[in-house]
Amino acid sequence: MSATNPSAVYFPGFNGVRFLAASSVVFHHIEQFKTIFGYTDTFTNTNEHPVVYQAGRLGVALFFVLSGFLITYLLLAEKQSSGRIHIGNFYVRRILRIWPLYFWIIGLSFFVFPHIPAFHIPGVSDYAYDHFWPKLAFFGIVMPNIALTLYHEMPLCSHTWSIGVEEQFYLIWPWLIGSLHPRRTLLVLASIALVLAGSFFWLRYGPGSTAPEAGTTMLMVSDFLAHFRIGTMAIGGIGAYLVFKKHPILNVLYSKPVQWVVYAVLATMLAMGVRIPGLNYEGYALFFAFLLMNLAANPNSVINLENPLCNFMGKISYGLYMYHPIAIVLCLYIIRQFLPYSLGFSILLYITSYALTTLLAWLSYEYFEKQFLKLKDRFAPGDKPVKREQLAVGSR
Repeated sequence: MSATNPSAVYFPGFNGVRFLAASSVVFHHIEQFKTIFGYTDTFTNTNEHPVVYQAGRLGVALFFVLSGFLITYLLLAEKQSSGRIHIGNFYVRRILRIWPLYFWIIGLSFFVFPHIPAFHIPGVSDYAYDHFWPKLAFFGIVMPNIALTLYHEMPLCSHTWSIGVEEQFYLIWPWLIGSLHPRRTLLVLASIALVLAGSFFWLRYGPGSTAPEAGTTMLMVSDFLAHFRIGTMAIGGIGAYLVFKKHPILNVLYSKPVQWVVYAVLATMLAMGVRIPGLNYEGYALFFAFLLMNLAANPNSVINLENPLCNFMGKISYGLYMYHPIAIVLCLYIIRQFLPYSLGFSILLYITSYALTTLLAWLSYEYFEKQFLKLKDRFAPGDKPVKREQLAVGSR
């Protein structure tokens, strides 16, 4: 790993983190779709199945922390090596990586899937054409999180709300990292963050939640802020800053006793489904950032996720995330034609859903996404383009 050449940055194990994050989301949504189709109450019974309820949400939070870490580190490296950040190139790289697959899924979800019976989702597909054009407009400007705050879900692409949050993070973060007055910029952003956080707590937990005037608009604002998890990405960015600067606190964080204690606490919290009121994702983000810091630069990390399987699945993880609802619903449609609900039904659903998701993600990566990644390489930071195998940029 080179701090001065962004084109040489590679963090061992980060593909494994992508794999774990994507798998958590797939697991979460398999159980959610089973519940929607009336096969279990696993997803809705959060007290008895807290791991199921938390899995997808924390998987997305892990993606956010990873994105914040990588983007921050690469921007810092570019600023150090070039003296400035080429923000235009940064946005081109992000567009070429995210938009092609994003708009492919959006197009299918709005114009193709609603006409195919196999993709009908009870209680969700019925609203596919409600506010169709305004909803499409928000998805079209890559603000799906706002569309879902204002309108009903859109079948098979509602999970792209996280893409909108990431894109909004990208609108802010490179300007902060590249600022000639970073402390002043950080102060302004911190003030905005405090206002947003205060508004969220007032609406969700404070007097605003029970005030007589609290209505639909208040609830929508509260819901938007609850999903606007830029704080988790900022925590990942702070972790990257500590690694980039080789901060002395890393000597403590990298010690094996500290690692074992932190991971034991994290494992216990995950197993028990611990939820931190109001700051659940930010709280877990601290643990995730700790994991990333150790994987990135600690030769004595007690966790090793660098292996062929993780590298392969991590490479196609964006596709895993984007295609998995399609695969799950299709597999559910086929399996329920032949099998009654049973343990075998669930096992077969898991196997076929994950296999089909992996196949779709691999085909998409090899024959669709790579065509845009070739263009993306021309805008790589540093003195010359970098091979895709050498550089892990962003969470996707």
